[in-house]
Amino acid sequence: MTTAKISKIQVLADRETGHPIFYCHSADRDHAPALSVEKVNEQVLLRARQTLFKIKFNPQTKNRIDIYMSLEEARALGQALVEVAQSSRPSIWRESHANPGRAAKGNMRLPNIVWAKYERFLRVGARFQTGTQLLASGGYINVDLEYPDDSHIKMKNHEIHIGIQLDPPTGTHDSAKAQLVHVPEEELQRGRNEKNPLQKTLGDVYVELAPDVAAGLGELLETVFKPD
Repeated sequence: MTTAKISKIQVLADRETGHPIFYCHSADRDHAPALSVEKVNEQVLLRARQTLFKIKFNPQTKNRIDIYMSLEEARALGQALVEVAQSSRPSIWRESHANPGRAAKGNMRLPNIVWAKYERFLRVGARFQTGTQLLASGGYINVDLEYPDDSHIKMKNHEIHIGIQLDPPTGTHDSAKAQLVHVPEEELQRGRNEKNPLQKTLGDVYVELAPDVAAGLGELLETVFKPD
């Protein structure tokens, strides 16, 4: 098993379901987002194991996993995927012509997309100690190279984004099971009037890929570079 650092992982649920956003960013104290890569029953499993997530106010209408990484982190993850998958016929990820900006809502502008690709995953899931669970089988996993809009605060450079649509959540989010944590002032989201202590919880997120799909993603990430 190999472990690769990433910058951020978040799990979104439609706000109408009553579930919050689960958010883990490497800049936040005690947060260490990372993905392990291993072969399980001949498939390749990407997993964020027992990861600390911040529980955030939810304005979203989507059920999805978002994973972000720097180009350096993406290349390291790509190398791990190629080595673990050991596929002689890596899949060539298909080019996506989707325009996420058309469905964008709210005041935050989306990042600019250099290129976008997609393939199929086998299974994905996210489970949290507060009771939320989201799963999906046989859908699409999307990867794109992005760079920030001038209005963005945290995003400063080109980065890789992996997005996966999920089925609606099951279980019941129980805030009484969350940890209350005092964080530095800079970690508080002032636009949402966040105050100490924040609620946090542990969670597991996994993505299961066929070896050829994993190897194709690995080759894509291994060779990613910042455009001139």
